[in-house]
Amino acid sequence: MAKLIRWLDEHFEEYILCDLLAIIATIMILGVIMRYVFNSSLTWVEELCRFAFIWSAFLSIGYSIKEKSILTLTFFVEILPRPLSIVVKLLGKIVVVVFFVYIFVHSIPMVEKIYLVNQKSPALGIPMYFIYLSIVVGSFLAILRSIQDIIIMEKGFCK
Repeated sequence: MAKLIRWLDEHFEEYILCDLLAIIATIMILGVIMRYVFNSSLTWVEELCRFAFIWSAFLSIGYSIKEKSILTLTFFVEILPRPLSIVVKLLGKIVVVVFFVYIFVHSIPMVEKIYLVNQKSPALGIPMYFIYLSIVVGSFLAILRSIQDIIIMEKGFCK
């Protein structure tokens, strides 16, 4: 069980993002071939690609935090004295957690309302709450990865 949890911690977002990218590329190629070779366009291609892109956008936030490739302003932090730069980095990470907690908490009622309305996408008939659920999942993963980042930072300075 610990091996599975470790694998999920290291690769969860990465594999899902790769799969979503493969889906987008495959479906787009299929749409182009159907339109220009067979002169018959598929109505659902653009919608499925849009939904896969939305999911990949929200999942990539947590992945970016985990890989430490999220946008930061290091110039200002690097010119500060070391103790102050540590405090500023920690405060920045806490602000990120608070921001995504806010997004997470406010996205759940939104998804619930969309679920109750039972709205479906026009071309595929996918329940729209599934698309909006990407906000909940993405912000949860961002919270999780940000907290992991804070713990890793704290362990590094407590040695």
